[in-house]
Amino acid sequence: MVTIKGSGEGLLIHFGEELWLSQLRELESKLQSNPRFFRGGQVTLNVHRLSLSRDDIRRAQALLNKHGVTLQAVLAQDIHTVTNVIELGLPARLSETESLRDILARAKPSKDTQALPQGPAHMRGQSQSGPRVVEGDIRADTDIAQDAGQVIGQVEGSDGLLVRRRVRSGQILRHPGHIVVLGDVNPGSQLIAGGDIVVWGKLHGSVHAGAFGDTGATICALELAPSLIRIADATRISRRHEKRTKPARPEMALIQDQEIMIVGWQAK
Repeated sequence: MVTIKGSGEGLLIHFGEELWLSQLRELESKLQSNPRFFRGGQVTLNVHRLSLSRDDIRRAQALLNKHGVTLQAVLAQDIHTVTNVIELGLPARLSETESLRDILARAKPSKDTQALPQGPAHMRGQSQSGPRVVEGDIRADTDIAQDAGQVIGQVEGSDGLLVRRRVRSGQILRHPGHIVVLGDVNPGSQLIAGGDIVVWGKLHGSVHAGAFGDTGATICALELAPSLIRIADATRISRRHEKRTKPARPEMALIQDQEIMIVGWQAK
């Protein structure tokens, strides 16, 4: 299964363990569903433990190029995939959860891993560069930090775009994470976000949250009256011409029972 998330460096595309060509077809479907959002963007592919040939990587790059998207890096845990990425002249990065030592330890015989510098007796259990060794397993400081983060709790999807001005007619704001606007959003403008959208003002124009298929995304505004609301693949038409019996109040749009519902902002 292919999932797309926003990051501080652009879009991060995660691949599952299914057949590579099937996943590329799924990716192409996602690219075609919202071409204006992806065009001109930069992406990093996280292929996890998949073992990919150079042809596999070329196919992915050609697919992205076809839709005007630049492949900026590949994250991989398989040493053969990393090698092929480098041989194609593409930036290869380590997995978010695995260090270079882990990859090398898996790729080399165990006697090679035992050749790592041990240091003085009082330093054993910790390499000279800092990683800790526990029962013979190499463990990086970043892994320890991640464990600590799991204890105190982590917040995902916090990347966002903050706009401190009015969004005028004809302007389009796109961001792979959340969008927060401190000001009004005028008719004729567009907001497209991979995550949530929050407007501290009047929201007109068209708005699309959860653009990568996140059905849990929400749209909030002090006055919610856009011409078009989209969350993931669900759509709701204009509220601007609805007669209001009460003064405008902060509201939230979200998906309930596969339909976009509008509730009081404080209701959730």
